[in-house]
Amino acid sequence: MAKKEVTVSQEFIDNLNARIESLEKKLAEKDEKEDKDTIGKIADSISDSTEKTLKESGWALSSMTDAFVEAVNETADALSSLSEETDTEKLGRIPGSMVSVFRKGLDIQKKALEKFEESYEKNKDD
Repeated sequence: MAKKEVTVSQEFIDNLNARIESLEKKLAEKDEKEDKDTIGKIADSISDSTEKTLKESGWALSSMTDAFVEAVNETADALSSLSEETDTEKLGRIPGSMVSVFRKGLDIQKKALEKFEESYEKNKDD
């Protein structure tokens, strides 16, 4: 089989080179645009995560404050009931009064936790 020699004009080669350069330029621009889009998406994601974290932290702090106030309130109530039940005329009731205070003391944590959960959900819904 005989080889055929193919000749191509310089103009054709120049057109091919120009087309290749044009396509390479478009590809580079596309890659650069995609990189910018990716960076923008990452920045948006970080911003959204930070905003969500700050909101949740605010809800938790507010809820903890409400729970603390609830615990203090319940503690004051327990101590006032001890005071009422143990005046000088009722000294014989001290052991029963102490049991009542202990019972109320055990409820304080439960009520504070319930207040936290209730307040957190309320803050979340607002």
